[in-house]
Amino acid sequence: MSEVVKVTSKGQITLPIDLRRSLDIEKDGYLVVDTVGDYIIMKKAEIRLKDINKLFSDTAKRKKVTREDIEKAILKARKETWAG
Repeated sequence: MSEVVKVTSKGQITLPIDLRRSLDIEKDGYLVVDTVGDYIIMKKAEIRLKDINKLFSDTAKRKKVTREDIEKAILKARKETWAG
């Protein structure tokens, strides 16, 4: 499917609705953009917040880090950041 899109003065483009629907690209979604020669390649960014959360949760479990440990570290970092 080839489409012609306009580039605005801010460098923005609008992806046609049929393309967004076929790739399930939602509002506020992300694309990975790269170039190959004269081509611009865009790919739907597959990682989502739930995937990131699972990665962190799995790592925390493996390292035996508790929610309390994380909350203490956050409070300590806040105090150090704002103490000056």
